[in-house]
Amino acid sequence: MELFSKARKSAFLPRHPKIFSRHLWLLSLFLVLIASHVSAADDRGLMFLATKGERTVYLLGSIHLADQSFYPLRESIRDAYADSDALVIEADVVAMESDPRLQQQIMQESFYPPGDQLKNHISPAVYSALRTWLQKRQIPEPHFNRMRPAIAMITLSLVEMQARGLDPNAGIDRHFLLQAHQRSKPILELESVMQQLQLLNSLEKPELYLQQTLDQLEEMDRFVPRMTSAWKDGDEQALYDLVFREGIDEHPELEQLHERLFYQRNREMAKKVQSFSQQHKTLFVVVGAGHLVGEKSVITHLNSAGFTIRRI
Repeated sequence: MELFSKARKSAFLPRHPKIFSRHLWLLSLFLVLIASHVSAADDRGLMFLATKGERTVYLLGSIHLADQSFYPLRESIRDAYADSDALVIEADVVAMESDPRLQQQIMQESFYPPGDQLKNHISPAVYSALRTWLQKRQIPEPHFNRMRPAIAMITLSLVEMQARGLDPNAGIDRHFLLQAHQRSKPILELESVMQQLQLLNSLEKPELYLQQTLDQLEEMDRFVPRMTSAWKDGDEQALYDLVFREGIDEHPELEQLHERLFYQRNREMAKKVQSFSQQHKTLFVVVGAGHLVGEKSVITHLNSAGFTIRRI
């Protein structure tokens, strides 16, 4: 069981609390839509410049899982980071990794207490689909049976992406976080790991999101090349269609989930970016690419707040 041995070392499994807690920030649908062999130095990617008076904000659409073929990033991205006074990130997972107390809290929030199980909280049909996937990947059911639905969703997505050669440790977010910690660059959080986890656990009908993820995994090999091209070309419309529109067209009920996972958070992120820009003249913001596309994106809210926006 080579695949399971590899996944168990890096996925959200109970016997590895530090590694388990490391990746709880992977919230967006973009998690399951990234391809592995992109020569990022030659790609446009998704980056914006927002200015207002003397304030400058660079916003980079992040790839949460990647590999070394993504590096080096193109020069304009590297220069924007170097020129910034502070890094703005969704959540500082690097700092979290050295906080045992927080790791324990995350574990407690992520699993049902003894005596309760995942199958008690989702429909039999969705649990059956999950069991089928576990059997396909040769993963023992006990590793999943106490996970909360959103954590199970993230875990199976992570396993599938790692099976295709991607690594959370190579993600764009983490790349800049490590640099900032090493060089003592100020790091500002838009959220926190616990906030993100509590949001996931508060979703209504979480089995709907889990079911969508299971459905997407069945089409992974067809879907990944489309997302590869969209990200390489910096095609905002294509990214929006893949992350949002196509799913909503098939499952209109997902609009409510998008409201909770994206649109509400986008409004709050934009407010915090504005606040942080009052403290630091130049910011380098790294968020999941899904937060930067569409009419309800962080970019739209910053534009409404008086920032001039352009692609770079």
